[in-house]
Amino acid sequence: MAAVEGLPSQDFLIQKEIQKKQESKKNSTELTINDFYKLMAAQLQYQDMNNPADTSEMMATMIQSQMIQAITNMSYTNTTSYAASLVGKQVTIAEVDMDGKYTGDKKGVISGVVLGDNPLVIMDGKSYSLSQIVAVGEVPEKDDASNNDNNNDNEQKPDEQQPDNK
Repeated sequence: MAAVEGLPSQDFLIQKEIQKKQESKKNSTELTINDFYKLMAAQLQYQDMNNPADTSEMMATMIQSQMIQAITNMSYTNTTSYAASLVGKQVTIAEVDMDGKYTGDKKGVISGVVLGDNPLVIMDGKSYSLSQIVAVGEVPEKDDASNNDNNNDNEQKPDEQQPDNK
C-alpha cells in the first residue's frame, strides 16, 4: 500500500496504537481478572480460620467479573466489525478543529481502517474517529427532504378509491 503524502505511514500508526495500549495499561486504575485472582488468593491465604470466606460469594463475584470481561470483548468486536464494514461506503463526517468544535461536514468514501481500542476510518487520506461519522450512504439534503414530503401529498393514498375510467 502506498503511503499518502503528508500522513504518517501505516507502520507508524500501528506502533502508535500499540504504544497507547501499553501506556493505558501502565496508567490504568482498573482491576484486571489477574488482579482479581491475586486478591482472592490473598484473601484465602490470610482469612480467619474461625470465620472462613464464603466460597459461593467469591464464585459469584468471579463469574460477574468474567461476564463483564466477555461483554467488553463483545463490544470491542462489534466496534471493530462496524469499522471494517464501512470500507468502500460513502459517509458524511463531521469535521472538528483541534478544540473539538464542529467546523462542517465532509462527504467521501472510506478507503481504510486503523484498528485498535478506538478504531479510525480513513477518508481522502485523513483519519477520523468513528464518533465523527454522522451518516452512512446517500442522505438527502434538508431541502430535498422537504420537497419530497410535499410531493408525496399529491400522490394517491392506497385506501382512496380511484374513479373507474372505462
